[in-house]
Amino acid sequence: MAKKRSNKRTKVEASSEPNKVENVKHAVQEDEDEDDDDDVEHVGNGDEEKNDDDYEEALSSEEEEEEEGGEEEEGAEEENDAIPTQSISAVEQQHIQEQQEVEETANAINDPPIIKSTGRYQNKQRCLILSSRGITARYRHLLEDLKMLIPHHKKESKLDVGKNYQGGGAGGGYGAAVNEIAEVRGCQTALFLETRKRGQDGYLWIGRTSHSNNDHAALLRAAGDASEEDDLARSNKLSLMMTGGPSVKFHITNIHTMDELKLTGNCMKGSRPILSFDKSFDEREELQLIKNLFVDVFGTPRGHPKSKPFVDRVMGFYYGDGKIWVRNYQILEQTATTAKEAAVQKKLTGQAHSTSLIEIGPRFVLDPIRIFRGSFGGQTLFVNEDFVNPNVARSQEKKEKGDRYVRRKGAERKRKVREREIKENVPVDPLADVFQ
Repeated sequence: MAKKRSNKRTKVEASSEPNKVENVKHAVQEDEDEDDDDDVEHVGNGDEEKNDDDYEEALSSEEEEEEEGGEEEEGAEEENDAIPTQSISAVEQQHIQEQQEVEETANAINDPPIIKSTGRYQNKQRCLILSSRGITARYRHLLEDLKMLIPHHKKESKLDVGKNYQGGGAGGGYGAAVNEIAEVRGCQTALFLETRKRGQDGYLWIGRTSHSNNDHAALLRAAGDASEEDDLARSNKLSLMMTGGPSVKFHITNIHTMDELKLTGNCMKGSRPILSFDKSFDEREELQLIKNLFVDVFGTPRGHPKSKPFVDRVMGFYYGDGKIWVRNYQILEQTATTAKEAAVQKKLTGQAHSTSLIEIGPRFVLDPIRIFRGSFGGQTLFVNEDFVNPNVARSQEKKEKGDRYVRRKGAERKRKVREREIKENVPVDPLADVFQ
């Protein structure tokens, strides 16, 4: 039985082997057919690539021909354009050029370049605020108010310098000391309050220090011209005139501080002001220079660490009667609370909200005396001929008082003389002794 079963298995295995061979042959034929199809596909793709290359070459050749034709046309146009220019005379060409230059200048004037602010702290100017020794309480309070209005200031203690003080190549007196302090503190402008006659007369100096305009000495140093630099240092007035300025000397009067006025206006400490100038500051040359100095001193630089990014006040500078009147106002914007008030406001002003100014203080009057080219000295650029020295005004007042005293005493003497004459000229009364 075992032998029969084994024979049957061998027969089955023998019968299955031809089927396996046939399956293998069939799989090999399918693989060969797929390879043939792939070869056909590759051949087709190569033909397409060849056709694309031929098409691109044809397009490039056509574009080159078009460019050559365009260059020929442009050359012909340039020749045609050059023909009439040859016929134009030199005078006409010069006239056309002049007209073009005039048009360019007019366009430049009408369309000035627009300067866009980056919002960064770039204008790093500082103002030195100090006073001389011997000022009164009113002047001291005024300086404190100015320090609050000028957040980019650098304060200094009271200055006590004699007239014989000689600074290092910067003149003498207060001017030399102020310039030296400004150079140490890194200040480009200075506001110096000087008093005389035991605080009776106040003089305000405003100007640019030698620290701001020391480019000339830097150029000499860079060029290595030591001789000229030494000559510049020896001449005090010349050094003062070239390395600083300009500066203005004012006589300050009619001072009223914030605490004294008790005004209702208020603003944020350190806010940036709007500087408002009268139209006279654009008409007169000396006022134009003073305007620039006021902008440098009272204008808060954008982005200063001690300033606030708000504009809620206005500083007004008005020229009248030969003097400059300084005021400080708050910008107050009010909106209507009811519809009726809004309608009335819009009927009056055309807007539903109203903007008004309320004075904050301080207020004072500046009488310009002299404008110097240098810092606290130097060549005189302007002199106010209408200015009257306070000493002269006081002497005139005393003289008028003395004249009134003389007139009063003269009237008393005349009265006594008249009374004496009346007594002497009265006739004798015969009945005067009757009742004695």
